[in-house]
Amino acid sequence: MPQYAEVIIDLVSNAVDRPFHYSIPEEMQGKIKPGLRVEVPLGNRRCQGYVLRLPRETAVETLKHISAIIDPEPLLTSEQLALSRWLSLRFYCRLIDALHAMIPASFRKGRRPGEIKVVEPTELAGGAELKRAPAQEKTLELLKQKGSLPRPELIRLGANSQAIRSLEKKGLVRTVTAVTGPSDPDKEDQDRPSLTKPHLLREEQAACFARIKTALDDKKPEKMLLHGITASGKTEIYLQGIACCLEQGRTAMILVPEISLTPQMIEHFEGRFPGRVAVLHSRLSVAEKNRQWQMILNGRAKVVLGARSAVFAPLEKIGLIVIDEEHETTYKQEEAPRYHARDVAWWRARHNRAVLLLGSATPSLESYYEATEGAAVLLKMKERATPIQLPPVNVVDMREELKAGHRFIFSRLLLDELSGVIERDEQALLFINRRGFAGFVLCRECGHVVRCPSCDVSMTLHMDRQIMCCHYCAHETAVPTTCPGCRGTRIRYFSAGTQRVEEEVKKLYPEVPLIRMDRDTTAGRHAHSLYYRQFRERKANILIGTQMIAKGFDFPDVTLVGVVAADTTLNLPDFRAPERTFQLLTQVAGRTARGPRGGRVIVQTYHPRHHSIVTAADHDYLSFYESELENRRQLAYPPYSNLLRFLFSGPDEKAVFDAAVWLTDRLEAAVGGAEILGPAPASLYRIKEQYRVHTILKGKELIRLAPALKKVVREYHGRKTPDPVRLAVDFNPQVVL
Repeated sequence: MPQYAEVIIDLVSNAVDRPFHYSIPEEMQGKIKPGLRVEVPLGNRRCQGYVLRLPRETAVETLKHISAIIDPEPLLTSEQLALSRWLSLRFYCRLIDALHAMIPASFRKGRRPGEIKVVEPTELAGGAELKRAPAQEKTLELLKQKGSLPRPELIRLGANSQAIRSLEKKGLVRTVTAVTGPSDPDKEDQDRPSLTKPHLLREEQAACFARIKTALDDKKPEKMLLHGITASGKTEIYLQGIACCLEQGRTAMILVPEISLTPQMIEHFEGRFPGRVAVLHSRLSVAEKNRQWQMILNGRAKVVLGARSAVFAPLEKIGLIVIDEEHETTYKQEEAPRYHARDVAWWRARHNRAVLLLGSATPSLESYYEATEGAAVLLKMKERATPIQLPPVNVVDMREELKAGHRFIFSRLLLDELSGVIERDEQALLFINRRGFAGFVLCRECGHVVRCPSCDVSMTLHMDRQIMCCHYCAHETAVPTTCPGCRGTRIRYFSAGTQRVEEEVKKLYPEVPLIRMDRDTTAGRHAHSLYYRQFRERKANILIGTQMIAKGFDFPDVTLVGVVAADTTLNLPDFRAPERTFQLLTQVAGRTARGPRGGRVIVQTYHPRHHSIVTAADHDYLSFYESELENRRQLAYPPYSNLLRFLFSGPDEKAVFDAAVWLTDRLEAAVGGAEILGPAPASLYRIKEQYRVHTILKGKELIRLAPALKKVVREYHGRKTPDPVRLAVDFNPQVVL
């Protein structure tokens, strides 16, 4: 019987980023298992940790005992433990960061799976007299009517936080830990979307589905890229593939790039697989997330639907993993562990001998290149599932509009088309990938631009709150009436955002209902779902938004899409800017012509001849791919190489550069033939009072070099300097600003 345990300490610190060996006391032998959470001594204190494995031998002579077992059963499966080790090496993170990605925060803080904190009445509540405290009386009535409730749910129903605290002081209510059981089936049936049946597949769809079914039947790991134009019926293939997977007694997972897509996808999947779908994303409350996680753990949920982090869901016997809109950058985590969900999904697919299905109308260059080189199966759908084909796209040169004396943010063509939509009582989408009223505020007398004092960026005007706001550090200041530089009064606003578009539309059509969707308006937990339903139910004629409205939505009555400024992403200093521009334009164009009325797209730009815009207007992915691939080949950028970015940041500019030079010098001896770029200032040189310098490695063998490179990173963290400089290591970053 094993007498030793290898434990990782639950502290986010480079100093303890290694396993520690402990002996297992006699009374605990047979109870300690890998994945179990335990309490162990570390120096003069006790810490929480996770058992990684049970070695039969250890080279450590003097061992301390494990102090206590925290949970009766392991929180981590053997698959998750293996995945965490791979994640730590591939994405240069601490092992504990990798483990934290796989466990809900509430479980790590002591709450067990299935447990939630609820407020319940005490025995004294029955005879309580609260007529002089109406808020407390209302709170107590809610609890008597509905039973024990989590505090956030109680507040959502109209209770008052202060009233709850007062009732607790009086001993009339108490907070207890409850174990969540199965939900009330009757309530679930009331909330569940109506059941749907599989659709008859068209010829192209049937051919793609047949190939996917063959792979599922073979039970061999296989990666597939489903390249289907917008509205070609990819979702129906996902649904039928999952149905096939469930028939085999296996489970399935589908990832979506935006929380805004979740309400629509829930309808699709709950309608087809009632009671078997768990939903995971960051907007869920702690209680909701715990309930969903418990459904997965007890095997009740066979299908998991969610955003990026759902890739770590504790599903067993996975047969199919679907990544919808696989090209989206939101699948890349920007904080440790800096994983890409596509890479993690492929690891899990190989581990479970499952199929990984990547779906997109505009695949990433890396995925399409893999498919053309034979590393993945390429499935194509070139026709829409409906008789309505792709909409015509008109590109408007805004330089010509200025020459003609038209200085409005909407071109003459877009204004004419928008008026026609209103007259015919149809719907329109107006897309601009910038929130706020104006991108920057400038003095026309001296050229001064209002900038954030903590970041090297211009501040954005938010007219609804009459403030200037930094979108990086959230610093706010009043809108200037005179120039801070020259005291001039010729202050002007440039580069429109969603608020400005909303204001101009209201001036043109004051009686027409509209909805604005951006990060400011959808901050509420259920805002995405609310706005989606309102627009689908035709309670508004115009939807204005950022990229969250550019993909996935299916509104048959949308007959016009207006891209107010196509150059927003094109002008970013990033080698992926052309690809991102093409993808956004193609995706937003696909939101129209989905119903019998058809539709059209108007793209406003100052770069009408750029290949991203020309090919997007022609719906020509292949021409864009070939052109952009040649650009990448000449510069040896992905997919012809991997990138590894070392980003240094700190408050002292010299210390940051010195740290970057120190590490870069040591990288040269470890990287072999890889190319080293830098150190150099990042495009966004200062954010939140932190200077930023980066070094980028570029090469084909970076995965093989990972152990040597991680050793250099450990040396960096082990050095002692008077000015600490933070280091973030990012494998294949999606953004290099």
